[in-house]
Amino acid sequence: MKFFWKIALSFCILIVVAYSLPVVLNPAEKIHQQPGFPNPEASSTDAEKGYPLPVTGYEFYIGQPIEAYTAKHGEPLRKGTAYGGSEWWTFGDTAQDFIQVGVKDGVIRSLFILGDRIDTGMFTIGMNRDNILDEGYLAKDFHLSVGKQEYALEVTDQQQMLTPLLQFENDSFLMLLFDVQTQTVYGMYFLSNEALMDMEYYPVSSDKKYEVKKQEWLRDAASDAENALQIKAALAVMRTHHGVEPLQANEELQAVADQIIPRNEEINDFTAKFALSEQRISNKISELLPDKTVYFLFNEPFYDVPQLFIAMMQDEKIYPFLQDERIKNSAVACNRQYHLIVFGGQPE
Repeated sequence: MKFFWKIALSFCILIVVAYSLPVVLNPAEKIHQQPGFPNPEASSTDAEKGYPLPVTGYEFYIGQPIEAYTAKHGEPLRKGTAYGGSEWWTFGDTAQDFIQVGVKDGVIRSLFILGDRIDTGMFTIGMNRDNILDEGYLAKDFHLSVGKQEYALEVTDQQQMLTPLLQFENDSFLMLLFDVQTQTVYGMYFLSNEALMDMEYYPVSSDKKYEVKKQEWLRDAASDAENALQIKAALAVMRTHHGVEPLQANEELQAVADQIIPRNEEINDFTAKFALSEQRISNKISELLPDKTVYFLFNEPFYDVPQLFIAMMQDEKIYPFLQDERIKNSAVACNRQYHLIVFGGQPE
């Protein structure tokens, strides 16, 4: 009988050892199975199972009637028209409360935020990449629908560094806007599926492509005037965030900008390729202001300021104009997708 129990005990020990060997010899397999610790070599599909994220912050307003926002935050400072049949409602224009709400047919389709005192929820201005990763995985592939059509987007490596994308359960997205120099979030852009696709920013990886046909939009002077106001406000906010005074309007510079980008006439896209080259703009400024030190930034083909500003902030040429207190004045001229910013000052 004792011999039988010895055999049984030995058999049990062998079973325990056999089942323990994979853990001892290959602990990575066990770690891979534990929730919350994904294997770094896991596929993007595995890593993206946490998407879409729950709605916990300002993404809630996407798809809501504008009254849902005004009921809590009051009436806007101003309302302006925008290309594409929508409107911009500006609720704040300072470094603390800058926010522009994109509205179409009475429904919120976007929120562009630069104000660093706005409590946007889980993700906020000032976060670094580690802070973001503490809250969730930054995916590179997304699936969404506009109307009945399904699309797939693929974020490039460059976009993953400067404008990573987050997706939420209510058919909304958040672009986190990273400062090239500090690698912290300087702004946030909440978007509906349609508003995101209208940007034509992230590459479409699905067979079905998406086209907005912006080239068919007619020139709208009211939208151009609104864009100029937004550019001035955004520059003032970023200057304040960098610890220098906002730029002041200058009539002499404005007259020059208006000659190069006229407010009262249509700019022909074909002739613009020649008349609005950087060299021709530089020559024109030198001709009109021969004794002044003047700098400029010229950008196209963006019809809205958030996308224009996102592109500008990815180019280090903008930073002297945001950081140098010796640059005092500016002027802005806009006509459709053409935007000219003229600066006056004496930077080194």
